Amino acid sequence: MTTTATRTAPYAYRQCAARARDLADILRTRLDGHPHRGELLVFIGHLHTAAEGFETAEPLVMDGVTVTNVTPAEGHLPLLMATGHAADHPEAGISQAVFAYVTAPVTRRTYRLEPLPGGGREDAELRTRIALAEHDLATEGDPTTRYALLATLVQLHRDFLARGGQVAA
Repeated sequence: MTTTATRTAPYAYRQCAARARDLADILRTRLDGHPHRGELLVFIGHLHTAAEGFETAEPLVMDGVTVTNVTPAEGHLPLLMATGHAADHPEAGISQAVFAYVTAPVTRRTYRLEPLPGGGREDAELRTRIALAEHDLATEGDPTTRYALLATLVQLHRDFLARGGQVAA
């Protein structure tokens, strides 16, 4: 007799899926009147695909041990596509860095920001605000707070991108 057991994605994968859905919703709230609406829709599509991938991925099993500290390709590849799209379309105002927050529950890593040449005090303050929000996101389990922190990080990274443009000019 065989039974079909319903597999549940590991906790870290479910957290990645929740972050991907939150980030997609945050970007969806910015669609109205956004000059690069099409680019945001591409990001949203990749984030939904990533969320589904994380929810359906089965963790790697090696010698009978379940390995959950490896990002599954089903969730990671759409995020790589979103990151590449952000690099190709900086005018959309979405930093590549925000997509690293989706996989952080598995990888425990975020995106390393390149220093702004001549950034000075404003650069340091912005980096500090990003670091504090990242820390809070890493330690917070409440879904409402997670959503608010992701929205804050999207804006902080947008400010960082804008600051980089000002410094370059």
